[in-house]
Amino acid sequence: MAKLDVKDKDPFAHADDKPKDDITILGFISRAAYRYFRLIVIIYLFYAAIYYFVFGESILDQFNF
Repeated sequence: MAKLDVKDKDPFAHADDKPKDDITILGFISRAAYRYFRLIVIIYLFYAAIYYFVFGESILDQFNF
């Protein structure tokens, strides 16, 4: 088994450095909301396509759109 190549002998040498992605709470929440909103839209479009091919009408036809 090969020996690990560890160049920095002190793992806590850079512990005080600022994080690379220093975002606020609002930024974190907005990123998570965008990520999950996008996922929900993709899943909805997938199910809407299946519904359209199975029943031959759009889901929105039930609401008179």
